[in-house]
Amino acid sequence: MFSYRHAFHAGNHADVLKHMVLLHICQYMTQKDKPITYIDTHAGVGMYHLSNPMAQKSGEAETGINKLWPLWTNKGSRDALPPLLHSYLKHISELNKGGKLKLYPGSPYVASQSLREIDRLKVFELHPTDMRLLDDNLPHINLSGTADNKRILFKTVDGFVGLKANVPPASRRGLTLIDPSFEMKDDYNKVAKAVKDALTRFPSGTYAIWYPVLARPESRNLPTQLERIANEFNVNWLHTTLAIDEVAPTHLQLGLKSSAMFVFNPPYTLAAALNESLPVVAKRLADSEHAGFTIAQSS
Repeated sequence: MFSYRHAFHAGNHADVLKHMVLLHICQYMTQKDKPITYIDTHAGVGMYHLSNPMAQKSGEAETGINKLWPLWTNKGSRDALPPLLHSYLKHISELNKGGKLKLYPGSPYVASQSLREIDRLKVFELHPTDMRLLDDNLPHINLSGTADNKRILFKTVDGFVGLKANVPPASRRGLTLIDPSFEMKDDYNKVAKAVKDALTRFPSGTYAIWYPVLARPESRNLPTQLERIANEFNVNWLHTTLAIDEVAPTHLQLGLKSSAMFVFNPPYTLAAALNESLPVVAKRLADSEHAGFTIAQSS
């Protein structure tokens, strides 16, 4: 139950896709004066040291941020970056003063950099060790203090349970990131069930779901399930994938090569932002001719 640790995977190609999408949505939603509530169902530890033995053992940052980082450190290439990719790398550079890549942000950190004093953040993480590390990292995340801050709900609980207890938010404007490990096959059905339940009570909320693209049936069927749910509630959706190589049958065989984000009620600007940035990202991260990206959305 507690075998998954994101520290092994921090900064990989899946994080790149997830955090670019998350950053754009947060920046878009905070343009309005009204407060938003951000819910993170599987928060991890908030930030990751890329020199950590777990990160070094897997070397997965080499599939993602390590390949993109030179685009930022080289001023010539930096100035030519598409806006979303520029914003993403700038965001990481602010965590790594001096230009050397040492730290990689987790999703609570990514979201917090856009959140304002009027916004709220609900953080859920079930892994006991990761929750202790997240508690240690909170003062370093732009959240004006610790978990005692009234802006933050900070709880060791199953994220699906936490989501159900916190929608609709009082602000009636909300973004939820759902990204379980998917180590267990029933995580796929849990995601679909959780989103359907949340939409029933809060149909105007934005829900961003990350999942691994694998050859296994549960992975292949999930976007179809999610699209069916979106159509049932008559809400817009966007589905994007990023692959660095041919899709593997499981996490364990040859490593994860592709992942996806499915967003309910996405900003209307998201597709265009991804269309500008993902060609650069996919080319930079490619390990073979099977690399690439896709973007689909409701009509």
